[in-house]
Amino acid sequence: MKLLPTILICTVLLIVQHLKMVHSSGFGKCPNYPTMPKFNMTRFLGKWYEVERSFYLPEIASGCTTLTFEDTTIRDSDGRPQLEIAIKTVNRWTGNPSISIGEAITENEKSSIMSVQLKSRLPTAVARFLPGSGKYQVLYTNYDDFAILWSCSSFVAVHADQMWLLGRERDYSAEIRKKIYSALKQLSLDPERLFISKNTNCPNTL
Repeated sequence: MKLLPTILICTVLLIVQHLKMVHSSGFGKCPNYPTMPKFNMTRFLGKWYEVERSFYLPEIASGCTTLTFEDTTIRDSDGRPQLEIAIKTVNRWTGNPSISIGEAITENEKSSIMSVQLKSRLPTAVARFLPGSGKYQVLYTNYDDFAILWSCSSFVAVHADQMWLLGRERDYSAEIRKKIYSALKQLSLDPERLFISKNTNCPNTL
């Protein structure tokens, strides 16, 4: 019986170590990043391509991913903007395209933090836990070339996050990539966690 606490501790450490291989993880709650100063949602709207990302299981078979943000002009009861998001991908194994439609509500008109929920026939209480739904934050963007999108989830005593590097084109120049990686390091995010997204032989419709 005395071995049980030791086994439990070792198990938790192994889980955390595994998470570190695919996520930035650690004990405690998610880190708290402030909203991007002077964030301009109007300039952020439009089409973005996924250029790089950290490991994210629901996207393991996805390629040619695009995200399009549009302002619906709808405001909730607190006056917060509601955006429509269209996420288009191609299954790398079957070649079949897919599209997910969702909505995002920002904390306010100048906030880079948004709550996203993909549309589903499931009850709202269930749909908000579907992959792709949750809180996302634009940590940094220059609007014309790139954006760093980040999300984090807490699991009891640990947390794990994901990040996506978005571009207005399917790839960056070496100069832009260097600038992005420098920004990631300043935010204590490791660029070594990133994978190059599959963006070859993509259909023109994406």
